[in-house]
Amino acid sequence: MIMRISKKDKGFLSGLIWLTLAVSAASLGLAKFATVWWPLMIIFFFIVSLVMYRCCEKARQKDMRKFYNFYMVSTVVKLVVYLSILTIYSLNFKEDSKRFMLTFLAYYVIYSVFETYQLVKKKKAKDE
Repeated sequence: MIMRISKKDKGFLSGLIWLTLAVSAASLGLAKFATVWWPLMIIFFFIVSLVMYRCCEKARQKDMRKFYNFYMVSTVVKLVVYLSILTIYSLNFKEDSKRFMLTFLAYYVIYSVFETYQLVKKKKAKDE
C-alpha cells in the first residue's frame, strides 16, 4: 500500500529532517559537552515529533475539539514520560546525569519549538 504525502506534510517532514541535520551538526561540534547518548536522543526526538505530527493530523481531520484534547493530553503524557526517563537515568548513571539532562532538555526545547511553530503555521494557513 502506497501512502500519499500531502504538500503540507512534505513541508513538515523536510523541515524536521533539516532541523535534525542542523541539531546533529551542532551536537557534533559540542559533543564534549553533551552526553554520549546524544545521537540516540536525536533519533528519539525525530521519531516522537513525526509520530506526534501524524497523530495530531488525524485528530485534526476528525474534529478540532478532538485535536485540542489530543494535543493537551499528549503534551502532558510526553512530559511525564520525559521526566521518568530523566529520573531513571539520573538515578542509575549519576556521573553522566547532568550532561544527559542538559542535552535532553536542549533537544526537548528545540523540537518542541519546531512542533509548535509547525502547528501554528498550519493553523494560520487553514484560517486564510
